[in-house]
Amino acid sequence: MPVNTQVINQRQLSWQVGSLLISGGLLSIQHDLIRVAHMDTWFVYLLPTVYILFIAYVFTQLSMRLPGKHLFEINFILFGRWFGMLANMVLLIHLWFILVRDLRMLGKFIGTLLLPNTPEEMLVLLLVVMLMFYGRTSAEVISRVNDLFFPVFFALTLMLPFLLSNEMSFRLLQPILTTPPKQLGYAGLLSIGWYGDIIIVGAFLHMIWNSRQIHSALRHGSLMATALLSLLLLMEVAVLGPNIPGNLIYPDYSLVQHIQITDFLDRLDLFFLSIWFPIIVDKIIFIYLAFLIGITSLIRQRDYTLINSPVSLFLLLTTILAFKSTPEVFSFGNYSSPVLVLSYQPALLAAILLLMRRFPKRSPEHHGERSSSGKSQGHDRDGTSKGGNRHPGKQFGARLGAISGRTWLRAGNVLLVLGFVFVGAGLSFSRNYAIVGKLAGFGYAIVLALLLFVTHMEMRKAKDLAARSSPNSAQTS
Repeated sequence: MPVNTQVINQRQLSWQVGSLLISGGLLSIQHDLIRVAHMDTWFVYLLPTVYILFIAYVFTQLSMRLPGKHLFEINFILFGRWFGMLANMVLLIHLWFILVRDLRMLGKFIGTLLLPNTPEEMLVLLLVVMLMFYGRTSAEVISRVNDLFFPVFFALTLMLPFLLSNEMSFRLLQPILTTPPKQLGYAGLLSIGWYGDIIIVGAFLHMIWNSRQIHSALRHGSLMATALLSLLLLMEVAVLGPNIPGNLIYPDYSLVQHIQITDFLDRLDLFFLSIWFPIIVDKIIFIYLAFLIGITSLIRQRDYTLINSPVSLFLLLTTILAFKSTPEVFSFGNYSSPVLVLSYQPALLAAILLLMRRFPKRSPEHHGERSSSGKSQGHDRDGTSKGGNRHPGKQFGARLGAISGRTWLRAGNVLLVLGFVFVGAGLSFSRNYAIVGKLAGFGYAIVLALLLFVTHMEMRKAKDLAARSSPNSAQTS
C-alpha cells in the first residue's frame, strides 16, 4: 500500500497510545517513582495525564485546521521554511534520544532476564534488524500486531489483584496520602518525561481523517495507560512494600514472580514476559516509524523506505556507543527525559496554538453531530425497538447512545477534576484523620475506573458520528 494512503482506525490509535505510554513503566521508571513517593506512588500519574490531554487538544485543533498533514509538515506550514526546519530538527533529536534510550534499555532488559550470556551488542543488533524489517512497512502493520497483544496485556493486568490476592497486604499502603505534596510533584514530573513520548503521535495525524476520533482516541489511550500503570504501582506496594520495589531494577517482573497458583503454576512470569515483550517492541517500532517520517519531511517526501537501512545502521552505532554502564542508561531515561520534554514541548505547542489560528477550521463534523444526535433520539425515544420489545438492557443502551459526545467529554473532565479534589483532600487532612486518606484513595480508584468507561463511550460516540457524517454512509443510507 502506498505511504500516502496509510490509514489506522480510532481503536488502533488508542491502543497504540496505551502501549506507547505503558512501556516506559514496564522498563524503567517504576522503581524511581516508588523511591520518591513511597506508598502513595500510585497517585503520581494524575499530573502527566493532564499534560497528555493538553497535547490531545492541540493535535485535535491541528487536524481540524490542517487535515491530511502530519506534525512535521504542519511545522513547515506554520513556522515557514527555516524555523519549521529548526522545530522539526528539535523533534528529530528528541526522537533519536528516545530510540537510543529504549533500544539500550530493552537490550538490558533481555540481557538481565532472558539471555544473560548473550553480549548486549548482539541483542541491540537483533533489535535494529527488526526495526529495519518493520521500517519497510507502515504504521498499519504494527498497529495490527498491537491489536493482538494489547487486549491480552490489558486483561492480564486487570487480573493481577486476583492472581496476587494471597500475597497482598493493604496495611502496606497505609497511611494513604501522607507523603509531602512536594515529593508527589517531583514524581509527577519524572513521569512526564515518559509521557512526553506522546509527541510522536503527531507524525501520524494524516492517517486519521476525523479530528474527533483523534481527540477521543488520545484521551482513552492515555487514561488506559494511567489506570494500568497506577494499578501496577498499587500492586507493587501492596505486595512488596513501599521500600523494596525502590531497590529493584524491574519491580514489575518481581511482582509477577510472586504469582503462585497451586504448586505447578508458579512460573507465570515467563507467560507475562511473552506479552510484555511485544508491547515494548511495538513502542520502539512506532517511534522509529515516526523518526523516518520526520527525516523524509525535511526533503518534502513521505516515502521513508529509501532511508530505512542507513537510519537503522546509524541507530545501531549510536546506541552501542551512547552509554558505558547500566546506571547511565537508567539515569538518562528517568532523569534526562523530563528535562528534554519540558525544555521545548510546552513552548512548541504554545507557538503552534497561536500560529494555527490564522487557518480556519475545515471540519464538517459539527453538522454530522447534530444530524446523528437527532437520528439517535428520533429512532427510539422510549428506549424500545420498533417491534415493541422492551428489554432493560436495550433501554439502558439506548439511553447511553442518546448522550452526545460533548456530554461524555465534559463528564470526563469533571471526573478528572474530581480526582484532583480527592488527592488534594487526602493530602490536606489525612495526616490528622486517617479515614480521609482511605476515602480519598478509594474515591480516586473509582474515578479512574469511571474515566475508562466515560472515555470509551466518548470514543464510541466519535466513531458513530464519523460513520454517519462520512459521504459513503450518507450514500448508503
